[in-house]
Amino acid sequence: MKTASLWNNSRHFLNLRPVYGFGQWMLDNFPLAVGYGMTRGVSEIAYRVGKKVTGPLSENLRQVLRHSRPGLDPAALERTVQDLTYKIFINRGRWFADLSVLAGVRRFDDIVHIRMEGNWDAFTRARREGRGTILASGHLGNWYGGGVAVGRLGIPIRAVIYHNHAGDVMDRRVWGRGSVGPIYIDGDPYSTLEVVRALRSGEAVAMLADRPWDSRWMDLPFFGRIARFPLGPVRIARLAQVPLFPAFCVYERDLDYTATMCDPIEVGPGDPEEAEREAMRRFVAVLEKFVAPNLHVWFSFMPIWHDPP
Repeated sequence: MKTASLWNNSRHFLNLRPVYGFGQWMLDNFPLAVGYGMTRGVSEIAYRVGKKVTGPLSENLRQVLRHSRPGLDPAALERTVQDLTYKIFINRGRWFADLSVLAGVRRFDDIVHIRMEGNWDAFTRARREGRGTILASGHLGNWYGGGVAVGRLGIPIRAVIYHNHAGDVMDRRVWGRGSVGPIYIDGDPYSTLEVVRALRSGEAVAMLADRPWDSRWMDLPFFGRIARFPLGPVRIARLAQVPLFPAFCVYERDLDYTATMCDPIEVGPGDPEEAEREAMRRFVAVLEKFVAPNLHVWFSFMPIWHDPP
């Protein structure tokens, strides 16, 4: 287990406050078809000029497909990778448009549809017992929408995030739809204590668990190769003695989602490091099951594997 540094290429070239502001204004004041049409046009441009992220994204897809669809011949593999790379750029634009709508003035219940699937009963039982819960997700579908869905059930929820100063205004408006409170972890050594306090008070805490930033990481198999995963989610679950629920919000079409709550993962007793590793291994296995059929909304624009294929 090692310490990672925040990747410098985590921000895209459209990550500008005027871009977010203009997009939200369009989607507030014009028919949604117009706003989504303009967003698609911008996504087409981003696909053609975004070579910095096209390469890593395509390589990530290539590895997943080699592992999950071993029957693809080399030519079919490359066609599939190119097709998915394009779809992901288009769907990333749709994701941005959906967030802009969520941050806007339209009535939530009139425009957003979220189906709840999976083991919500276990999540409800943990809540009745007064236990905090960790909702561990990944860069798949609309993780913001999943947090909003939980908050709109009346469940106190916090989201662990880094500051995105360009999109901070929009982020806060989206969180406001579900009364989601952010916990910022930009180098604050006390942010982990705030997370633990929230869990011990019975709140749900949502965090992305598929990518290490400046936290510690562990190396685990992921689609046939060794990848890095953050230690934080399972360590906090152990320290706070709460279950970790893998949870994913994947959309079927614009503003139409399925929020799936998976079976809880408990960090077991015994050697702390081994218990944390086993819990994260179980999370990664669930993550693989959701990523493989939903590659068209897997927003993984940075290198995942660092060992030779």
